[in-house]
Amino acid sequence: MSGKIWRNLFVFIGIPTITLFIVWIASIAIHISLIVILAIFLAVALNPLVIHLESIGVNRTASILIVFASLILILILSIVFLIPKFVNQFKTLAEQLQKVPLDVIIASAIQSLKDKIPLLKGLDLEHKVQELVAIYSVKAASALTSAITTVFELLLAPFVAFFILKDGERFKKKLIRAIPNRYFEMGLNVLDKIEAQITGYIRGLVLEATALGIMSAIGSAILGINFAFVIGLIAGLASFVPYLGAFVGAIPALLISVVQFGDGRMILPLIIMFVIVHLIDDLVVQPLVYSHSVGMHPVEVVFVLLIFGELFGLFGMLIAIPVEAIIKVSVKEIYWGLTHYKITIAKRDESFGTT
Repeated sequence: MSGKIWRNLFVFIGIPTITLFIVWIASIAIHISLIVILAIFLAVALNPLVIHLESIGVNRTASILIVFASLILILILSIVFLIPKFVNQFKTLAEQLQKVPLDVIIASAIQSLKDKIPLLKGLDLEHKVQELVAIYSVKAASALTSAITTVFELLLAPFVAFFILKDGERFKKKLIRAIPNRYFEMGLNVLDKIEAQITGYIRGLVLEATALGIMSAIGSAILGINFAFVIGLIAGLASFVPYLGAFVGAIPALLISVVQFGDGRMILPLIIMFVIVHLIDDLVVQPLVYSHSVGMHPVEVVFVLLIFGELFGLFGMLIAIPVEAIIKVSVKEIYWGLTHYKITIAKRDESFGTT
């Protein structure tokens, strides 16, 4: 009888407790993994600068410190010259939002859309939009809190990157020494190709973010939307999550246009503009960037993002392309290496038997 009681206790208390513990550990592991992955990306991106300084006679630790000091200086200059502009524009936008009631803005925007698109006239869009605004306002506040927490956690990435840069070569040498002699060249090729893939991906990501931000800002400015710099900055930063940048950048642009003009006259032009920007990004920028940086076909990029997004959510989309590139190049190099060395070993055995 007592055994049955203990079994029931385990089922009703033990299993849920173990499950919660596993989920808790998994959530911590995801956060740590994100920090480590970002640190590795940062270290790989900065390593060429460190190597260049070493080549002119500066020791490695001093080279790393110089590179990080330069980054901090760039960050400070950005804060001094760019952030005030961003803050002032955001403050002005907030003041404008306070002057106009939200329900008036929504009603005016919807009426403007109904005038332009007759099919919408029979729909009760006002009520639906107000419900969505109420729901997503709560979600937005929660997401903002989560984002702020994540940003503070990610500030650890540069510290981890410093030690990866400082001791990474030593760990790499230890890893290479652990490779059996007959697979030494193959292992070295795999490590070099992985490093090249990560470097190429980071370079491509920065280029894509810059292109998307510039296109969004120029498009908003052409349409006469205020705060084009803010819109471009948000779109560029959001593009670090693939395929979301153009759409995320559209949200503040739409809000700004409604507040600026007092109605929804610019909603349709803005949507068209961001669709064009998104198409240019998908059909021109990304294929050029990823085909040159990581050697991936555009269709392959789409499928990889969908699979990783479904399995791991937003975190999966962030790591999808570099992980796929690393797996692809590793399998290719290992297959070639094993095939090559099998032939070499067979020849050596044959020659050994004839002597």
